[in-house]
Amino acid sequence: MEKEWFTMWFEDGEGRKTIWGRRELRKYAKQYEFDADEVINKGEIEMRYGDGEVCGGVFREGKRN
Repeated sequence: MEKEWFTMWFEDGEGRKTIWGRRELRKYAKQYEFDADEVINKGEIEMRYGDGEVCGGVFREGKRN
C-alpha cells in the first residue's frame, strides 16, 4: 500500500517536519490550525498568523510504497 507524506515548514527558521500519512496530517492540522483537506485536495496550504502574515505552510511530497 502506498502512503502519502507531507512537509510542514516554518518561516521563522523552526525548520521542517515530515508528516507520514493522512492520519498524522490531521493531527498536525488540529495542533497548528490549518485545513488538512485543502492540503490533500490542492497539494499545499499556507499557514498564517492572525494578521494574515505567512508563518509557514504544508505541502504534499508524494507517495511511498
